[in-house]
Order: sequence, then structure tokens, then C-alpha cells
Amino acid sequence: MTIPVEHVDVVIVGARCAGTAAAVPLARAGHRVVVLDKATFPSDTMSTHVLVPNGVQELQLMGALPGILALGPTKVRHLTLHDEDGLEIKERFKPFSGIDYGLCIPRDQQDAVLVEAARAAGAEVREKVTVQEVVWRDGRAVGVRCKSGGKVYEIQAELVIGADGRRSKVAAEVGAWEPYRASKNGRGFAFRYLDDPQGEDAPKAFQIFRKHGNQVLVLPSCPAGRTLVVNMTDAADIPKYHEDPEGEWKALVAGDPALEERIGGATNASDLRVTDHLSAYYRRSTGPGWALAGDAGHFKDPVTGNGMRDALKFGRRLGEEVAVTLHDPAELDAALTRWEKERDADTISTYHWGNRESRPGPTSPLVREVLRTFAGQDAPNLSDTFNRARPIEAIITPARMVKGLVAALRAPGADRLGILKEVWGELPAEIGARRHRLLDGFRSSRPAGTERPGWDLGPTPKAPSLRPATEVVPEQPVDSIQSPREKVSA
Repeated sequence: MTIPVEHVDVVIVGARCAGTAAAVPLARAGHRVVVLDKATFPSDTMSTHVLVPNGVQELQLMGALPGILALGPTKVRHLTLHDEDGLEIKERFKPFSGIDYGLCIPRDQQDAVLVEAARAAGAEVREKVTVQEVVWRDGRAVGVRCKSGGKVYEIQAELVIGADGRRSKVAAEVGAWEPYRASKNGRGFAFRYLDDPQGEDAPKAFQIFRKHGNQVLVLPSCPAGRTLVVNMTDAADIPKYHEDPEGEWKALVAGDPALEERIGGATNASDLRVTDHLSAYYRRSTGPGWALAGDAGHFKDPVTGNGMRDALKFGRRLGEEVAVTLHDPAELDAALTRWEKERDADTISTYHWGNRESRPGPTSPLVREVLRTFAGQDAPNLSDTFNRARPIEAIITPARMVKGLVAALRAPGADRLGILKEVWGELPAEIGARRHRLLDGFRSSRPAGTERPGWDLGPTPKAPSLRPATEVVPEQPVDSIQSPREKVSA
């Protein structure tokens, strides 16, 4: 049976943050771009949903911000942290590209806007399409074989971009499923939407409540008066959410007076969504004719609030980097490698920070005193960790850590020996994170002190059922009867 073959410049698998962000600059440059997704939009997905100003500017760059703001979200200009023992920090976000606010948009609403932004730029986004395998010729990715509405067809292209998430089919197809570095997450993730008891008068801040080892995020969303609440808890406690979700949620709120005061009277709560599949990783993300964008190539703990920002930014940067090299394989592959190096250099600090924050357990006296060094000022500082204004190591500096250490040791009743043991235990993580960023080089697999063994990304997606991925694919004529859009209609 002859399978219809369509020729385009770029085929992108996945139409959420990274996929749409990559499509926009490529389409604006005049390339024919086809984006495939198995979902029909609007479609929800597991996510913290947060973008701080550095991420919101990416929506502006891709032309999606007007559509996002039309949803009526709360513009959030502050970050606050409430920790045990009365510690409170409040900071205003640093602006990026004139944007001084963050946003929290439900993913079904947000991603539908991103899809329309990609279409407005000139990309073709096709929904309800399942990618079966990557097509190869002479060891180079040259397209994908896919299925829609019972019809199987191929799209051949100069570049295949996998933007299909953590369970990336493309990553498995190109032999990059197994990460070259990864870390087990000690925390799980439970969240729900609710009507804020304070309504439209609720604090316009991304709030973090830390108590009894929980990190609870209260995130004003859209429309105004709707709020997302996320509990990042010990992964060992996630089964309790499966057994008694409402009981566990009530215990969480009642166990923290500050949190109960903030959301204790909330109504109209959505069902809880829960996961503990949050291992962080880096996959090899480029090769001959292919790239992995967004979570397909790199993932870090959601507590950093940087996943969507990185997917949008480095989706965009991927499109920009390859737009002028698409038709020269050698130049294209060199551009892909440059892009991967840029992504890694930008994300390494946050990766290690996320690994450290994903350790379960309450805030230690040492960490609390280091955090206390940020209190009493509205100017951006701690919030720059989320806003990515500086590397983490330039924010949580040795001088700041020494100041916190001295305060912790001087506190009445301090367990000085325990604090010094904690410092000794933290040194490998501090040294390893800095070494990795500054010295280890591209695709280093040398373990760092922040990383924990036992990570698991689940089973590899099923192998191709039609033919081995390495088989040479001969040129085939395009079906001359049906247009490309007709060929994939359900």
C-alpha cells in the first residue's frame, strides 16, 4: 500500500508551550511549519501554570499575550513567602520587557491561545493526530509517520522537533529516551482550583506557605477571584491523597493557621489532581535533523516555577536559531547544537535549585536563617530566583549563607552540632552545582551533590509497529488528489 507523503520545512510534534513557541519564528521567517498534537484544544495538562515576568514576556514575543489577557487573569506583581517561626518575605518582581507582573492561567485556556498564536503566525496546527514513528534516511531524521482519522501518512521535513512532553515519543524514536543525568524527586504534587474566599480583593501575589514539610503555593488565576492551590509534599504522603483526597486536603489547610486564614473558607473547589512522577532530567536534545524542546528534552521540579518559561523561551530560541539554516544539513546540525548548549547553560542553576527544594522535610534552622536575610525589603532579590534575573548562585551567595549560619548558631537553644553537620552535608551540593555550571562542560554526566538516585521516567513508549526506525525511507510522491489538510481530517 502506498502511503501518502507530504513535504514541509519543519514538523513539530506537540502543540503546547515549546511546540507553538518554536513554530512562531519559523513561520514568520516564511517556512512551512506543521504542528501535530494528539489532543483537541482546549485540552488540560498537569502543570503549576505559573509564569513570572520573565515568562510573560515570552507570550508577548510570540504574539499570544493579548489573547491571554482577554481571559481576565489577575496580574500578580509580588512574591510572598510565609515560613514557620513567623518568617515572612514580600518582594516585587523585577520587570522584563516592560512587564512587571506574573500570570497563572489554566492550561486548557492558555494552550488554546498559544495554538491560535501559532496559527496566526502562519503555522498549520493539526489536532487529533498520533505520531507513530520518526522517518529516517541515511541516519538522518527526515520526517514522521502519523495517523489521523484512520488514515496513515508521512510528513517529510528538514527538521523534526519533538515537543511532546516528558513521555516523549520522539525522544524514544531518536534514541534519547534515557537521560544522561537525572535526579529523583522527594516531593509529590497535589493541586486544585477554587473560588478564593477573598474574591477579587485577594492578595495579588504568588504566595508560598511552608509548614510541617509542606510547600503550598496559592496562585491567583483567572478569571479574577479564582485561585490555584498547589501542595508540594513528601512523595511518601501522596498515597494518602489517593486514599482520602478530601480528608488529606482538610488536614493540610487546618495544619497551617496562616494557610487556613488565607483559603480556609474557599468554595467551588475542583477535583484534586495528584502525581509523584516528577524526576528531573536532561536528555540529549539534538541530533541529525532532530531536536527535543520543552519537557521532552529537560525537566526540573515544578517548585521553581520555570518549566513553562523555559519551554516558551527555548522553543522560541530553537525556531530563531535554525530559521536561516534549515536547508543546509551541516549548518542546521551546528545550529541545533548551539541551541542545546544555550539552553543547558541557562537552566543548570535552576535544575540544581529545584533538586534541592524537592527534598522532603521541614525547613531547617539554617535554611530559615538564610531565608531571613531576604526579609524586610520590597526590591527584587529572592524573587529573582523565580524570575531568572541572575543565576541562583549569584542570589544565594556564600556571604548570605555565612550570615545565615552565624544567625542560626547564635539563636537561643540552637543545636550547634546539628547545624554544623548540616553545613558539612550541604557543601557537596554547593560545590557540585557551581562546578557543573562553570566547569563541567556540555552534556556532562558527572553527578552533582544535589542529585539523588532512584529516578524513574516510566516505561519507554512502545516501539514502532510499522518498521524499524533506522530503515531508509525512499522518496514517495505526494498524493495529488487531496490537499494536506484534507488528508488529515478526522
